Amino acid sequence: MEIKKKLILELNSSRFIIRKLVFDIIDIFKKNEEGDFFLPEDINDEHFYEFKKLKDGLQIELTILPDYKIDTFLVNAEYYNEETIISIKIVYNPEKKNKIIYNLIGELNEIIAHELRHNYQYSTNMFDFKNMSKDQEESVDYYTQPHEIDAQVYGFRRLSKIRKIPFESVVKDWFDTHQDIHQMNKKNVDYVIKKIIEKNNLY
Repeated sequence: MEIKKKLILELNSSRFIIRKLVFDIIDIFKKNEEGDFFLPEDINDEHFYEFKKLKDGLQIELTILPDYKIDTFLVNAEYYNEETIISIKIVYNPEKKNKIIYNLIGELNEIIAHELRHNYQYSTNMFDFKNMSKDQEESVDYYTQPHEIDAQVYGFRRLSKIRKIPFESVVKDWFDTHQDIHQMNKKNVDYVIKKIIEKNNLY
């Protein structure tokens, strides 16, 4: 119960941060066809986002790329701890720009929550990152690392909440629609999903 209460407090205190970051990203996306942007600087000339919950100032490096070859959009992100930067790349079909906003907002909520969890993990020394590598021979090895499982739970819980969809459905849908990112076969996907659900049930 104590762990569950802690997670709920974390989710509640992060809500404002997530909403603010997603709002700014969507604002830039709506106003621009493509380009590289640095937030919050390109919003209000400030160099860092300053939130009480975050130990250090945070920056977002945003890349927007149009691509008529994809169906709707693709989003990927990475957190750089030493610089406290979240790097986000949005590739989208310009012909469907106005139609993808709702789904893009959902995707960004999940991704921002996920990357903010990594920020929390580093700032609290939650995991031993010394021997962890992002370059895994098998994708399943990457996705089942303790810090990744934890961040995935955090991100998927956020998406589950705003979409009002059961957690398990959100997880299964993500792995079904993001084959281009995780590049795992069905056996490995089922294994990773099982680990995520088990972790979520512990909270």
